[in-house]
Amino acid sequence: MAPAISRRTLAVVLVAYGAALAFVLLVPSGAVPSSGASWTADLADRLGAPAWMVEPSRWEFVANALMITPVSALGSLLWPRLTWRDWTAYAFVAAGAVELAQGLFLPDRSAAFVDVVANTLGGLLGAAAVWVVRRLRRTPAA
Repeated sequence: MAPAISRRTLAVVLVAYGAALAFVLLVPSGAVPSSGASWTADLADRLGAPAWMVEPSRWEFVANALMITPVSALGSLLWPRLTWRDWTAYAFVAAGAVELAQGLFLPDRSAAFVDVVANTLGGLLGAAAVWVVRRLRRTPAA
């Protein structure tokens, strides 16, 4: 069995990831997040992903969901008393706040409700993944 990751390590990774995420979400220009989404879509296309999957609006939705997933996964590991429902709600509130900030204070960014939906989904996915792994680890082998 692999050694457990310390709470301190989880906290450091969460803070570092959160800082990088805050930069991407709140940088005044939309060039950074757009170039990241374009780069990963191009990579997926080169690796043979189907065209429907790398269509820009779909890819951006998936990227918006996946970029939040580590936050709720790490948070679920750090604070196991919080449920997937809690993390989904936190993701929804945080995504709404980010989109509101983008709309009010960052004129070169565009606030979009679809981003709130994608980010909320990402919050659910990260917490649900941790929940599933914990359930599987508790189930005795047959």
